[in-house]
Amino acid sequence: MPVEPNTSTAAMLPHQGIAVADAGWFTTENLFRELRRDNVSTLLLTCKDYRNAWQSGQRPWSWRSPLRQISPQLWRRDLVLPTGWMKQFPRLGMRPIARSVRNWRRELMSQNQLSLIMTYPHYLHLRDQLQPARTLYYNLDDYTLYWPNQAAKIRALEQKAVRESDLTLCVSHLRAEELRASIPEAAERIRYLPHGTPSTMLAEHPHHLPAAPPHDIAHLPRPLLGYVGSIEDRVDWQLLHSLSEAIPQASIVLVGRPTPPPYPPEGWLADYARCLLKPNIHAIGWRPQESLLSYNNAFDVCLIPYRVDHPFNRVCCPTKIMDSMGSGRPIVATSIPECLLYRRLFNVPEDPNAFIASVQAVLAINSDDGRAEARHEHARRNTCGHVADQLLDWLF
Repeated sequence: MPVEPNTSTAAMLPHQGIAVADAGWFTTENLFRELRRDNVSTLLLTCKDYRNAWQSGQRPWSWRSPLRQISPQLWRRDLVLPTGWMKQFPRLGMRPIARSVRNWRRELMSQNQLSLIMTYPHYLHLRDQLQPARTLYYNLDDYTLYWPNQAAKIRALEQKAVRESDLTLCVSHLRAEELRASIPEAAERIRYLPHGTPSTMLAEHPHHLPAAPPHDIAHLPRPLLGYVGSIEDRVDWQLLHSLSEAIPQASIVLVGRPTPPPYPPEGWLADYARCLLKPNIHAIGWRPQESLLSYNNAFDVCLIPYRVDHPFNRVCCPTKIMDSMGSGRPIVATSIPECLLYRRLFNVPEDPNAFIASVQAVLAINSDDGRAEARHEHARRNTCGHVADQLLDWLF
C-alpha cells in the first residue's frame, strides 16, 4: 500500500536551504508550495529552452525573469536557456542555473546548508557545480521513455544519480522496485513516496453524494462521469467510446487542455475524434487548478481511464488518484500498477468490460459506494504538506 507520511514535529535543525531543479510540473510545484517549516527556505527553479518557451507563449522580451518571493520561506526563478542546454551541453547549460542558486543563497541565506533536489538525472551536472551538502534524486517517470534514442545514456546517468545521491524518492511504487533491483547497492536509500493531495483539491468534508455541478456543466444530464487530465495518447479513448454507448443516458465530461486532431486523424487521435462525435461526451477544455475540486465534487463517478498497455502508465503515479480522493467521490480506474495499490479505496477492474460494469454498479447504488469517508481521510492524511514533511524527515 502507498506510504502514509508521518507528520513531523520539525526537529530543531540548523536553517536549511533547498534548491529544486526543477519545478516545471504542477505536481512538484504543489508539493513544495505547501512545505511549512520555519527552518527551511526553498527555491523553485523552472527551466525551459528557447523552443519550449516560445511554444508555451513566452516571448524573448519576457525571458529574463527575476527572483520572486512567493511566501516567507519560498522563492521562484524561471529560466529560459538555449536549446540543448540539458542534454547536449549540460556543463555550459547548468551555469546560469548554478549562478541563480548562488545569488539566492548570497542574498538571502548565505550561511545556510544547501540541499539540491534533482527531478532529472541530467542535474548531476548542476550538483557538480554547486557541491551541495545533500542531494536528492526525485524520480517522477521512466525518463528513457522521454528520449528513447538516448535511452542507454539516460539509464546510465540515472544509475549514477541514484548511486551518488543521499536519497532517491520515486512517486511510483513499481519504479522504486525497478531501481532497487537494478542498483542493489543503493536499495536502502531508494524510497517510495507517492504524490500528495494539493490543498486546493481537498474538500472540507467527504461528498457521499455528488455536489451541485459548476455552471458550465450544470445543463448536462446526470449521471456525470468525469475525467480530469491531459487529452493525450495515455487515455483509453476506445474504452471511453464504449462507455458512452453502454450508458447513453450519462454525460462523460473531459476536463483538460484539448488537442485538435489532425485531418485526417490517425492513431489515438482518430479514437479521440470518434469520441468527440458522441452526443454524450463533452470536452470542455482546460480549467484552472483552483477550480478542479468543484468538478470532482460534482461527478457521480471520477474516471481514471488510462491505457494499461502504455509504457508511461506502467510506471506512473497519476495525480488523479489523490486529486479525486480529496473529494471523497467514487473512482473507477483501469488496472495500471499504481492504481492497483488502492483497491480497498476504489474500484480497479481488470478489463474494459469489467470497467464499464463497475461504473454501472456504482451508479446503481446512487453513486455512493460507502467509501467516501475512507477516501477523504486518506487524502487528508496525505496532503502535499504531509508528503513534503516526510521528504524532509528522510533527507535531513
